[in-house]
Amino acid sequence: MKRLRAKGAIAVILLCGLAPAPLGAQQSLMPGVSRDVTPQGVTPGPKITAPLKRIPGVAPPPPDIRERNLYRIKVVDTATFEGRYLGRIWRVELPGVVGISRDVTCTAQSANWPCGAFVVRALQRHIRLSALNCAFAWQPQDQPLQISCALRGADLRDIVVSKGWAYAADEAPERVQNLADEAYAQSAGMYQPPPRGWKDYQALTRQGSSADLPPPPDLPVADILGPIKSPGNPGRIESQE
Repeated sequence: MKRLRAKGAIAVILLCGLAPAPLGAQQSLMPGVSRDVTPQGVTPGPKITAPLKRIPGVAPPPPDIRERNLYRIKVVDTATFEGRYLGRIWRVELPGVVGISRDVTCTAQSANWPCGAFVVRALQRHIRLSALNCAFAWQPQDQPLQISCALRGADLRDIVVSKGWAYAADEAPERVQNLADEAYAQSAGMYQPPPRGWKDYQALTRQGSSADLPPPPDLPVADILGPIKSPGNPGRIESQE
C-alpha cells in the first residue's frame, strides 16, 4: 500500500513538472507546428521561418463628408428639422441654438399668447418648398445630425436667431450671440407684443378644434347634369348630347 502511494506521488510530481514552456519558447515552436491550409488551386503563401508577431490593423478611412440637399422640410421646433434624402428621413439639430416648440407661450401686455406656434409656423412658411443644403457623412438613422445647414445660401442659425425664432446658446459663436441681442432689441419674433388678432390665430391653429370659428358659408352646388355654357359666347347654350 505504501509503495502504491509512493508511485502515485511520483506520478503527480512528474505531471506537475510538465509545465508550459515560456512564451519565447512557444514562439520559436510556432513556425514548426503551423500547417498549410491553402486549398487546391490557390497559390500558397510564403513559408513561415520565424516567430509570428501580431501587428495593429489598418485604421478605417475618414467618413466621406459631402454636401447633400434635404427636401420636404418639416419644422419640429425652431432648431430641429426633418428632411428627406434618398428615401430616408434625416433629422438635423442646429448646434449653438435653443429652439422653440409649438406649445411654448410668451407673456406680454398681461397676456399669454402662443408665441411658439406663431414662430414655428412663420419658420415653416419661410422655408416653404426650399431645400436645406447640409454637409454630412452617412450615419445610422437613429443618430441626428448635429450640424448647421444653409437655406438659400444663408446659415440657418443666423436666420432663426436674427428673426427672433430661437435663442442663442451659451456656446454659440459671437456672431450668433450678437444676432440674438439685435432681435431682442428690435422686438422680433417671440419678443414682440401679441400680434393683432392672435386669439383668432390661436383658434385657427388649434388642432382638432373649431372653437370661435364662424360657420362655413352656404355655397350653391353646381348642377352637373345641366347645360354647359360655351366659354366663347356666354349666352350660347350647347347640348350635352
